[in-house]
Amino acid sequence: MNSNMVLGGFLVMLVCQDIVAIKALKKSVREGMLCAMIPGYLLFYGSREENRQVKPLIGWLAGMGLLLMGLVR
Repeated sequence: MNSNMVLGGFLVMLVCQDIVAIKALKKSVREGMLCAMIPGYLLFYGSREENRQVKPLIGWLAGMGLLLMGLVR
């Protein structure tokens, strides 16, 4: 069960990060590359006022929660 939670959390995080990276690439190549390569930058980029990305951020945080719950159990 633990490995399924870790894998599921990782996949949710990956999908949400890709969604934000694709939206960022449409705006700026630099921002898109940073979102795609640096997981923490996704939180910064998604929470800025001009381009709120609430749903992917919630999904990314939920994936992080699943990943951590799988590692702790």
